[in-house]
Parts: sequence; C-alpha cells; structure tokens
Amino acid sequence: MITNNQENEIKAFLQKRNLSTVISNEIYDHFVVQISEFMKSNLSFQEAFLKTKLTWQPELEMVKADIFSFKKIARIEKTVLQSRFRNIVISSTVFTLIGFAVLSFFTDYFYLLQMSLVIILFAFLLYNFIFKKMKFREYCELSFHPLIVRNMIVGSMVFIGVNYFTQSMNLWEMGINKVFLIFAIAVQIQLLFFRSKKVNVLI
Repeated sequence: MITNNQENEIKAFLQKRNLSTVISNEIYDHFVVQISEFMKSNLSFQEAFLKTKLTWQPELEMVKADIFSFKKIARIEKTVLQSRFRNIVISSTVFTLIGFAVLSFFTDYFYLLQMSLVIILFAFLLYNFIFKKMKFREYCELSFHPLIVRNMIVGSMVFIGVNYFTQSMNLWEMGINKVFLIFAIAVQIQLLFFRSKKVNVLI
C-alpha cells in the first residue's frame, strides 16, 4: 500500500519533468500501478520506485522541445507536442488553400477574410489577457514560438524568391504573400486558442 508521503514523492519527481497536467496525471497513475505491482514482489517502495523510473527513463528523458526552441521537456511530452504542431500546420494549410481559392475566384471577399482573421486573433488576445489566461511575458514568448520562427524563415524565403523572379519591390501586390499572411495568422489563432484552454503548446 502506497502512503500519502510516497504519493507526494512520486508527484515531486514528475513535476521536475515539466509535464503538462494531463500527461503528468496519466503517468502518475501508471507509476502508482507499477510500483504497487513491484511491491507485491516483496520490494520496498524505494526499490519499486527506482525500478519504475528506470522503466520510464526513455520517455521521461529531457530533450530539446524543438530545433527552434531552447526549452527542454520530457521526450513523451515532445511527442505529443510535435503531433499537435503537425495538426496546427495541417489545419492552417487547409485554411490557406481556402484563402487562395477566395483570392483567385472571389477577390472582393479576400479582404473581408483577412479582416475576419485579424479580428479573431485580437479577440483571442483580449480574452487571454482579460481572463488572465496568458501573461504579457508569455505573449512576448509567443513571438519566438518554433512555429512562428518557421513561418518567418519560410516567409523571408518566399519574399526573396518572389522579388528575385519578378524584380518587383511592391511585394504586397503579389497574391502569394497575402495568402502566406493567412497561414501565419491561422497558426497564431490556434496557438492562442490552445493556450486559452490550458493545452500545452510550448508557450
């Protein structure tokens, strides 16, 4: 039988891994079950705890969260985050393709689409600040989020490429740049949405 002090020791160990609440609670349950099973084999709590930690060592190893991030998180958390980032990129790409279709066939409505996204972005910002879901420091960190940094790099390459092949200095008149802005805003909206729901997106 695991005591309250032993439960607190398990929680303290997991807290050092900077896990999100959902993942931490799930792993905690696994730890309790595994330790209890090991203790049935006449192992002490410390022996069972050590054996369980060794079992989970690969998943709980601290690694860089992303190539564009200085933060270190547990490997299992990174796996979940990378999957979440892929979903954000996919949904943003789908929305960008819709924006491209609007720009191509319903040009007059493209400006309305842009303004709608900007309004939604500011609405999420206000919501996060008013209801204290996000601190100003966290908003500043958002500017250096791995997905945002990738967007800046890709955007710079797009602008340079467009300018090279068209020799045009008025890049905003090029439709591809307007569409890319849709992608960038869609990414930020999703990051703010997840942040408002207390879902870990590395902010």
